[in-house]
Amino acid sequence: MTQCYSENQIRSLYSEFKSLKKYVEKLAFFDRWFGIIPFDFPDFDPQLSFFFEREKTQELVDIFKKERNNPGLTVKKFHFDEIFTFNIKPANSNSSVYSHFILSCFLARKPTFEEWIKQHISANKTVEDLLDEANGVVNTIEMYLQNEYDKSFKLQCMSVFYRGFYDAFTRHLSGPGKKRKFIELYLYGQGMIYADFIGSLKTTMRKSGQPEDLKTQAPLDLAGKMNLLNELGILDFLTKMYSNSGSSLSSNEVAETISQIT
Repeated sequence: MTQCYSENQIRSLYSEFKSLKKYVEKLAFFDRWFGIIPFDFPDFDPQLSFFFEREKTQELVDIFKKERNNPGLTVKKFHFDEIFTFNIKPANSNSSVYSHFILSCFLARKPTFEEWIKQHISANKTVEDLLDEANGVVNTIEMYLQNEYDKSFKLQCMSVFYRGFYDAFTRHLSGPGKKRKFIELYLYGQGMIYADFIGSLKTTMRKSGQPEDLKTQAPLDLAGKMNLLNELGILDFLTKMYSNSGSSLSSNEVAETISQIT
């Protein structure tokens, strides 16, 4: 729903907008007051249904058509006695800044995966199950992309998604170098988010696989510390060192001294 502004509000906002010197400040201002992303994009979906369900894919097609048919998405105009124009259309030198800002907006919508995973684990679905499903989705996309002759809209979307996933997974993020369409930045961002999702699943699985005695180790007593120091060869090393320096300490005396310190 479009926010209604009074003439006085617009005059005040326009004055503030014109006073901003940096382009990224104008982008942030525009986003704060008018919303820089003009369409409703799908939320995070571990199944990536917008690739595999016709109705969901059609949502992406519709967004693509809306963007293609609305070239003035970087301009907001208000008509009163005069026209107030909030224009964030990037010059060539600002194209990369613009795309990076939009991408950051999409990435900011990422769920907190630690909490998300806790909510989706159940007796019938473990972390391992979630990870297997996620890897299976990525493998399916890779299989689709092996068909070099299919230039369908869905495959092009998959390609952009996979580029974001691969860049994030290999940590070779250069980001968009020029102005990109909203749907491109959304899909690239979803790829980055999905890589983070898989990484979070792996981290959770490693943590859940730790032996209980490693999670809650009791502090060692003096005898335990001495045995550990002896097993590590530290007692022999220090005894020799003291012997070479002219001092004479027994192994027990060395161990007791270290235990007191630690």
